[in-house]
Amino acid sequence: MLTTAALNGFKDHVKRAVAYAKYKVGSTYYDAKITDIYVKSDGKVAIDFTIDHPTSGNIKVTEVQLYNTSGILWCSKTESIERKSSQSGIFYRFTINIYEE
Repeated sequence: MLTTAALNGFKDHVKRAVAYAKYKVGSTYYDAKITDIYVKSDGKVAIDFTIDHPTSGNIKVTEVQLYNTSGILWCSKTESIERKSSQSGIFYRFTINIYEE
């Protein structure tokens, strides 16, 4: 059984290793800057970023991704998020639960 210290070590590793996010609109991927990485009160690692698409008008985000400091894809999730032309950006949070079963 993993100790609490080991589980916290894995969470700390995620916090240090995640470097940036990408999101997909149409067939193109765009970079997004990570704004915060922290461990929530329930023990899950939260990774926040804002999708601030450079093009005005309505867009549909179909995928979000996280990359590590070596530029290697760590996580990918299919989405269907619409931004209306009146909105300025989309707040997005990946939540990762690290636990032992």
